[in-house]
Amino acid sequence: MCSFEKRIKKKQSGAENRCGLCTDSILEPLSFPEQTVDSSNTFILQCPRNELLVCLFCSESAPLLQKDVLLKHLLLEHKLVIADVKLIADLPKYMLYWKGRFLEQPVKDFCSVIKTNATGPVEKQEDYFLLCDVLPEDRILREKLQQKRLEEVLEQQQKERDDSNFHRLCMFCSEEFTGNRSFLLNHMAREHSFSIGLPDNIVYCNEFLDTLQSKLDNLQCLYCEKIFRDKTTLKDHMRKKAHRRINANNREYDRFYVINYLVKKNNSASLFSELISSQVAFYSFEHKEIFLFENFEKFVL
Repeated sequence: MCSFEKRIKKKQSGAENRCGLCTDSILEPLSFPEQTVDSSNTFILQCPRNELLVCLFCSESAPLLQKDVLLKHLLLEHKLVIADVKLIADLPKYMLYWKGRFLEQPVKDFCSVIKTNATGPVEKQEDYFLLCDVLPEDRILREKLQQKRLEEVLEQQQKERDDSNFHRLCMFCSEEFTGNRSFLLNHMAREHSFSIGLPDNIVYCNEFLDTLQSKLDNLQCLYCEKIFRDKTTLKDHMRKKAHRRINANNREYDRFYVINYLVKKNNSASLFSELISSQVAFYSFEHKEIFLFENFEKFVL
């Protein structure tokens, strides 16, 4: 349990009041980062991926691939949470935009307020802020960033579809293919029962194939991702186990499919509902704030 969880639990221990519950609410489950996420497990659609993320309130910064470091900083130092971070198409630009806006107006003008220690003395209550697309300005910003990213991806995809200079060897039989990428992809599907999807659904094809080739070179099964002692053992395993396919649960491959760049709807409106229905919080219409009970720590695990 992180220090933030312990602090919340300590402050809210002993609270017994469960009254004042209301079902009219507008949030979604919060996810508080506890540690830096390994980039090999959480692949970021935002690119270029070497950009820096800046804190919305101070000079702190972190590389995009270590975004959870900065998100944790925002939570612990500034008591702010950004909802649905994974759905923001260009997180660096999003952060820069709100950094500028917070210099112009107080954070309370934009964010939903979550008040902790709801049943305790007023002087012991703390305000946490949620920046989400319930705010029209935030929703419009997210939609614009998503549309711009989608346009960039579709432009890249069209270039690859029209490219007649594609040249690559099949990773299974070393047959050489030139011309359009679809020749190679269709060959692997037809001759080797290995399909990564229709060519027209794929973007950044060369990088995709490089990723797969690297795994095979490292004697790693593309499906179960186990490591084997030699190529012969790996090939036998993939053939006998029908593992000539990619692991659909590996988020590393998300960025190679156009569908993952289509506009995604988040459901920020569900957090209030989940908190309240679970008797973790109640919503004050008078103060327009969320008040949390002592079992709030289960939402930060």
